[in-house]
Amino acid sequence: MSSQVKASDCKCCKCGKQAVAFWPVIDPDIPSSPYCRKCLDKEKMKAMIAIFGESEGKYYYDRWNSEHKKKGKKK
Repeated sequence: MSSQVKASDCKCCKCGKQAVAFWPVIDPDIPSSPYCRKCLDKEKMKAMIAIFGESEGKYYYDRWNSEHKKKGKKK
C-alpha cells in the first residue's frame, strides 16, 4: 500500500505556513512543491504572466478567479 502525502500535511515551501496545494501539477515527472494559498496565487500569477504577458496574464488570472469564486458560493 502506498502512502500519499496531502498538501495539508506540509508547510509552504516559500513562507512556512500550512500548505493547501502542490504546484505545479503538470506531469508526474515534474516535481511539485507545497504552497499556502497566498504563495500559490503568486505562483499562478507568475505562470499566467510568463505565458500571456503582463496585462493579458493578469486579465486571465483575475477572470479565472472570479469565475471559480462564483461557482464555489452556495445559493
